[in-house]
Amino acid sequence: MAPFSSLLDFKDTVTLANRLDRLPLAIVIAGAFMRETGTNIAEYLLYYHEYWSELQRQSNPGRQYHQGNMLQTWMISYREIQKRDPNAAELLLLLARFDNRDIWYELVKSGCQSSYVPAWLERATSSGISFKIAVKNLIGFSLLEAKKQGGGYTMHPVVQDWCIHLVNTDQNVNATQLNELALISVGFTVPSSREINYCELQQRLIPHANYVRRESLSGDSFAVWEAYYYLGDLYSDQGKLKEAEEMYQRALAGKEKGLGPDHTSTLNTVGNLGLLYSNQGKLKEAEEIYQRAMAGYEKALGPDHTSTLKTVNNLGNLYRDQGKLKEAEEMYQRALAGKEKALGPDYTSTLKTVGNLGILYSNQGKLKEAEKMYQRALEGFEKALGPDHTSTLNTIDNLGNLYKDQGKLKEAEEMYRRALEGFEKALGPDHSFAVSTVNSLGNLYEDQGKLKEAEELYQRALAGKEKALGQQHTSTLNAVDNLGSLYSDQGKQVELEKINHAGLPGSQAVHLNSSIARRAMERLARKFKNRG
Repeated sequence: MAPFSSLLDFKDTVTLANRLDRLPLAIVIAGAFMRETGTNIAEYLLYYHEYWSELQRQSNPGRQYHQGNMLQTWMISYREIQKRDPNAAELLLLLARFDNRDIWYELVKSGCQSSYVPAWLERATSSGISFKIAVKNLIGFSLLEAKKQGGGYTMHPVVQDWCIHLVNTDQNVNATQLNELALISVGFTVPSSREINYCELQQRLIPHANYVRRESLSGDSFAVWEAYYYLGDLYSDQGKLKEAEEMYQRALAGKEKGLGPDHTSTLNTVGNLGLLYSNQGKLKEAEEIYQRAMAGYEKALGPDHTSTLKTVNNLGNLYRDQGKLKEAEEMYQRALAGKEKALGPDYTSTLKTVGNLGILYSNQGKLKEAEKMYQRALEGFEKALGPDHTSTLNTIDNLGNLYKDQGKLKEAEEMYRRALEGFEKALGPDHSFAVSTVNSLGNLYEDQGKLKEAEELYQRALAGKEKALGQQHTSTLNAVDNLGSLYSDQGKQVELEKINHAGLPGSQAVHLNSSIARRAMERLARKFKNRG
């Protein structure tokens, strides 16, 4: 190989070594090709991605690998596996359609939710033992490796590239079917947020979701549409709103075409898209979507069906966000009465509406009624889902807001800290739930005169909201408001100018300046009142 000093730089060397995962055979073949052709590492990396198969054919691994190049070596192993266990050979090509770092039985088994399950997949996943037998053969030929922890398996990235190359060049392999099976496997493994430990499994699935969604599949498969719908739920729960919208739109396009616009499955996707728009601050679009979903549900299922009531509840949230508190209360009361009758007073969906009523009462200044609702919701969620579930934590966070409004600052801080610790553990520090609690804690510290701590939290909240929600979202604008107003109150004009001129969109700058002016007038009014 060319001397190290002649290579592009150390970064390219590390990149290539990591891409080959330091596989001795792969490194030897890469080095042989570069030596024989005078190719540097940066060029080889480009060739690797663009001309993978040709690159391997041109490589000569040397005497120590007398059996031939990588393609030949792996093809020999693959043909032997085909003879020994045809199910394992087919399974290998499917496993290459997932993220290669963590693959497990239940994930692959979910592919059997497809409308067209191949016989080899049914046999290979008919039981955990059948799957282990198939995987054992792949491990024996070094095409898979068992993870030391977690019970899953990993595939070397170069092996994965070879499998993908084989699928793309072998006319006997149905690449579309493999992509559909992988998508369905991931989608149908997504747990509902109603499950107790849903966050852990959802986070384990995110790398697979990122991998399978790169292939945009179309066709008449209901399982594919439903898989996209579940991926939308996954991304939405994890605060990845842009990705969630893309998945919901794919699901909606398929369902509207294949099932019709008024099918209940189509309406389910419509409703979740409305919830997403609401979280993105697109309130007008959200209301249009909710009205469509509610009209469809009422026609297909009736006004008292739980799907209808779920949409009624979501409309209540929307009206509350729009400041239409009377309309919001009407929606909540209708949803609560219907859910208590259909599901019972302690069902989690019922408790969510109870919590929403608590927020509404708090906004109306009915703090005693709000606390009653929050305590009922908290007790129910802790009993049904446990103390660390996100629904429980959201209620704790809301109690923190209530205690702050009541002037119980010590109790409020305890609630905020408990909620924040739980959100960070379950969802990560950058999730919108965690960032929102950070902002609330900053408000509390500002009220307590802990301005340094408040500033640090406001800065974190602003960065997190810009990343999760975008610069134009109302929640982001409120974070700009908090930080800018804090700087203004402290007379930190330099920091304030940095916010105004550090690339803020015009709408943020206008919002900030008007907010600072408003707060200045409020301070002036308080000053005259105190003098009077």
